[in-house]
Amino acid sequence: KNMNIPYCTFKTRVLGSWQDVTTDDLFKNKKAVVFALPGAFTPTCSSKHLPGYEAKYDELKKYVDEVYCLSVNDSFVMNAWAKDQKVEKVKMIPDGNGAFTQGMDMLVNKEHLGFAQRTWRYSALIINNEVIKIFSEPGKNDSGTDNDPFEVSDADTMLKYLKEAK
Repeated sequence: KNMNIPYCTFKTRVLGSWQDVTTDDLFKNKKAVVFALPGAFTPTCSSKHLPGYEAKYDELKKYVDEVYCLSVNDSFVMNAWAKDQKVEKVKMIPDGNGAFTQGMDMLVNKEHLGFAQRTWRYSALIINNEVIKIFSEPGKNDSGTDNDPFEVSDADTMLKYLKEAK
């Protein structure tokens, strides 16, 4: 059985003011792709993960209502990173307190990097608040015994799944 996403509120900055955006605002009665990554401005996330989804955004939108990038970072950081990466299509979700990530059972300890708790790298297809498919990178752990794998949570893997599931 598919799991429901956790209900939570994301504290977001929009045009200089705070807005509370709930998971229902983003996912209720919608089809969405979420890809989660350990940190804004970090190497793999900036060189491959986010740009891959930005490049394939229009193609992904043939199958889903929206594409979201989620990280356990605050809204200021997510907005600055989107600007730095020249992201114009993918929408950013700041899971600053890690509530969504914890509810998805994806919170991992990255204290060895000075990152505290962050999200494991994954992508998910969410339809009406329900996780239909999740591509989680192998070796999820709390001890830093990984080299930040990036094998299955990429845009191409999700696109292939969406085409075949259609």
